[in-house]
Amino acid sequence: MQIPFGFSIVDAAALVLFFNVWVSFYYVINVSRWREHTITAAMTRMREQWMMNVVLRGDSPVDAIIQNGLQQGVLFFASTTVLLIGGLVAGLGASDRAVQILKDLPLVATTSVVQWELKTLLIVFIFVMAFFKFAWSHRLYNYILVMIGAAPKHDTDKASLEHYAKKLSLLHALAAKHYTIGLNAYFFALAAFAWFINPWCFMLATIWVALVLYRRAFRSEFLRLLKATSH
Repeated sequence: MQIPFGFSIVDAAALVLFFNVWVSFYYVINVSRWREHTITAAMTRMREQWMMNVVLRGDSPVDAIIQNGLQQGVLFFASTTVLLIGGLVAGLGASDRAVQILKDLPLVATTSVVQWELKTLLIVFIFVMAFFKFAWSHRLYNYILVMIGAAPKHDTDKASLEHYAKKLSLLHALAAKHYTIGLNAYFFALAAFAWFINPWCFMLATIWVALVLYRRAFRSEFLRLLKATSH
């Protein structure tokens, strides 16, 4: 059965599976009751401890250095994403040549310029979304630096310090959440590249990426050691 632009019903099923898996993964990690068992939740608790140390230490360059390191990581991915988007858009101008190359490969189902362009635009969309997440995360980290500088003096009453530290940790976790969403988009973009081969590879790659991200969120060695050393 054919649908518009020469795609098959398997292509449509692969695309539906891709977005369903991506949205479902976001829901499980960030919204569902299982989010409390993720590495993100564990690191949120560590952030709360860090921000409590921030307000107790007073003026310390250590916190600014750590925060700057985090920001540089976000900035690296944001700038890399812009380059990737530019490269993909440039690839749209070489559609004819790309399709000719793909036709010579076995099992490849991308046989027309329109298919190449639509598949490329899907990946561009993913990276554009990732860029917005990285850019917002970087901006939030800048705000947090200001808030660290505006932290109350360490001789302020303990209740006020704990309240401020809690607020800082939640805001820090929010910035990290946007960064993680952008980073996960990279993994799903890799799965989308498999669509250039054929929709079956696209579905397998989507499931593989979801399993890898699930393991890192719930079953990673880092999380196991973090839980073991927190008791």
